[in-house]
Amino acid sequence: MISGISYGTYLIFGILTFGGAAFVWFFVPETKRLTLEEMDVIFGSEGTAQADFERMEEINKEIGLDTLLRGAGSGGSGAPVMEKEVSGSEKDHHLETTAETEPTTSPEVQKS
Repeated sequence: MISGISYGTYLIFGILTFGGAAFVWFFVPETKRLTLEEMDVIFGSEGTAQADFERMEEINKEIGLDTLLRGAGSGGSGAPVMEKEVSGSEKDHHLETTAETEPTTSPEVQKS
């Protein structure tokens, strides 16, 4: 079967390859370094990215994520954060364990 193929087959595939490359070069728009919104305009689906953005904002408001993110961005003045209450003995124990694990060498000892 392969021995019956003449050089014309290679020419046909070569011409199709060059034709496809020319089509891509001249008719497919360049999308490098374009935002999704700009690509929407190029391909004719204007407003899709904006609608998606608005829907995402709506979902974030429904679940309370927008207030949480605004609170984290402004230094924590937004949504209240629940903290575990720690008794005095637990605080003392924490201070004792951190004091034991941290090295307490003075600068004079490090020089010698």
